[in-house]
Amino acid sequence: MTKIKKLNYCLLALIIGCWLILAISVQGQTPEIDIDLTWSADTYAPVDYMGKSLPTKGSSVKVVAVINSLEFNPQELIYKWFLNDHIQKSDSGQNKQVFQFNMDKNRSIKQSIKVKIENSEGILLGTSSYLYLKPQSPEIILETNIFSENPNEEYKIPSEQEVKFIAKPYFFNIETIDELNYVWSLNGKIGSQVNNENPNFFTLKVGKIEEISKQDLIIQVENENNPSEEAQSVIKIIFTP
Repeated sequence: MTKIKKLNYCLLALIIGCWLILAISVQGQTPEIDIDLTWSADTYAPVDYMGKSLPTKGSSVKVVAVINSLEFNPQELIYKWFLNDHIQKSDSGQNKQVFQFNMDKNRSIKQSIKVKIENSEGILLGTSSYLYLKPQSPEIILETNIFSENPNEEYKIPSEQEVKFIAKPYFFNIETIDELNYVWSLNGKIGSQVNNENPNFFTLKVGKIEEISKQDLIIQVENENNPSEEAQSVIKIIFTP
């Protein structure tokens, strides 16, 4: 009976000892945090655009590290930013949740960004997944006050009409549309009915038409501060009697 009691005491002591070791081990572990990277590009988009401005060659991009944890104060943590797997020392450090960089000006190459986050003792708390960004091309979208079954492709305009077109630029490295040069042409001829106060507007005045004809309306736009940044849009106009 005594041996059984001793055995029970030994088993109980062993269980308590294992529990204490496990508790101490768990208590000593540093919890790992989840990290999300959000980004925004400093390129132009019309005020009614509901999407996200896309990065283009040379554009500025801002990346923010969002920490999904209530245990840590983000301002007290150390952020180590990596661009294409190269640490960005000047952009890393305590409370540096935001990383800003410029896309390559000459090449359409994909950029990779990640961040490692440590506590004040230098213990790694988490590493984000890679964020990949590739520069896109600026765009120009034509809008008009006439209906078309195929917008931006084909419009039918009858005789003796006045039709207004507006060119909306997207994703240029500009602050305002006044930094762009606009060239309108109809069937290869430079348009003369350009509104100098609003160069992205074009009014087409159509006289009497005797027979059906098709012509291309072309808008070419370039950044006056960077002529290599350009876009073009073409729509087909069908003039009908």
